[in-house]
Amino acid sequence: MKRQLFIILLLGTSVCLVLGQNNPKEYYKYINEAELACLQMSDENDLGQKAARCYEKAFAANRPFSKDLRQYLLLYSYNKQGRLDIALECAHILAQRGMLWPKWYDADTAFQRTLYLIKDTTRVITDPELVAALDSLRARDQRIRTCARQLGDDADKAMAETDSINMQSLVELFQHYGHLNEDNAGELYANITELLFIHNSKTRTAELPFDVVEKAVKEGTYDARSYMDFYDECLNWRCQADTGCDTRYGLGFNSNIVIGNTLFIYPTGDVAEINANRKELGVSETYADYEKKLQAAFFHGAGFVPRLNIGDFGDPEEDAAAAAEARAEIDSGKYKGRYIIKQ
Repeated sequence: MKRQLFIILLLGTSVCLVLGQNNPKEYYKYINEAELACLQMSDENDLGQKAARCYEKAFAANRPFSKDLRQYLLLYSYNKQGRLDIALECAHILAQRGMLWPKWYDADTAFQRTLYLIKDTTRVITDPELVAALDSLRARDQRIRTCARQLGDDADKAMAETDSINMQSLVELFQHYGHLNEDNAGELYANITELLFIHNSKTRTAELPFDVVEKAVKEGTYDARSYMDFYDECLNWRCQADTGCDTRYGLGFNSNIVIGNTLFIYPTGDVAEINANRKELGVSETYADYEKKLQAAFFHGAGFVPRLNIGDFGDPEEDAAAAAEARAEIDSGKYKGRYIIKQ
């Protein structure tokens, strides 16, 4: 009982620290600084504490996204960076969203036990009807694709019609609820949103309601990092890889590929324009920052990037030959880009 009262006291005193002030631009500024500091953390420097302080400033600026709450918990659990009261409030918010997984934080068994207690005693606040409605859209999306082979020549038309209906239903949910966010819809709602937009980009040529999600980004209820990635992926699908179509934010599946021991980075557009588009959205992360995180993902398996595309053929000799050919194409100026080799 004393332990439970102690946790409740800490949660009560820290709420004002992590409930944001609806300033997403400040949020992304400090998140970017935190992520860049995490990339340079070592036992010899104090960048872990800097990262924790930046996360704390971000959380004070805007209602935090779950991926950032989890990163703060990792910093505290494994490195003892940050503050216990804020770590507990991060856990509380995740538990409210049904997204707290204490098994991830096994570096500190006492802290992990506390996380289990928070998970077991916190009421989930997501809206069951909204979650069910989103799940039904995902189920319908997957069902039509599972049946595509049986539909034969009518498959493309059937998928396009289903994608159109799903998109209309998704927009209606945004309009009805005012905000779709991780508090009322759970963290996976963003995955469903992205899935529907990407599939509509594959099957239909109609204009898509990106403005609905972009409005939510600028209001701080939808993660700009996810939005930039799926927006550019939609452009990639609509333009196809061989048309040379520029992306808006420098992301999408054409932005990078790993072949064998080489990471290839392809700026899909003018970097200055990409940075201007990111800034207009309220994102501080520049394309140069993105490249640093991309390299960290390549070398260390983590790095705060939406995707690291693997293009291996499954055979070391084929991979080596393909990597050498791709490097030669960049060296000759055939393609604009650069590459990093892992020795």
